[in-house]
Amino acid sequence: MVRDDQAAPIRVLIAEDDTRVRSALRAFLTSHPRIVVVAEARHAVEALAHAREHAPDIVLADVYLPALADGLGLLRALSADLGITVIAMSIDANAREHALGAGATHFLEKARVPDELLATLEDCGPRQMT
Repeated sequence: MVRDDQAAPIRVLIAEDDTRVRSALRAFLTSHPRIVVVAEARHAVEALAHAREHAPDIVLADVYLPALADGLGLLRALSADLGITVIAMSIDANAREHALGAGATHFLEKARVPDELLATLEDCGPRQMT
C-alpha cells in the first residue's frame, strides 16, 4: 500500500479561461500536499504550449476553452497527440459525451468539482510502489 506521504506528486496543468475559477482551482489544488500545479493556461493554444513544456501528469481543462476551432480540439490534442490524461470540466452536463468522445478520461460538472476533484486526481495520478 502506498502512503500519501510516499506517493509520487501529481503534476497538474490548469486550463481555464475564467480567472476567478482558475485562481480558485489553484488554491484548492495547492492545499493538497501531493498536488503540484505546474502551469496555468487561459486558452487552448497556451494550454498546448504549457503541456509540451511541462509534461504534466494530468490536465484539468474547461471543455469550452477558447481557441482550436470547436472547443474540444484541446482534449483531442492532449490525449491523442501527447498522451496526457485529461479531466474535462464544464458547467454544461450535456458536454460529458462530447468531452469523453474527444479523449477526456473523466468529466466533472463544475458545480461538483470540489466534491470529486481530489478523488479523481488521485485515481488518475501516478503511483509509486513501496
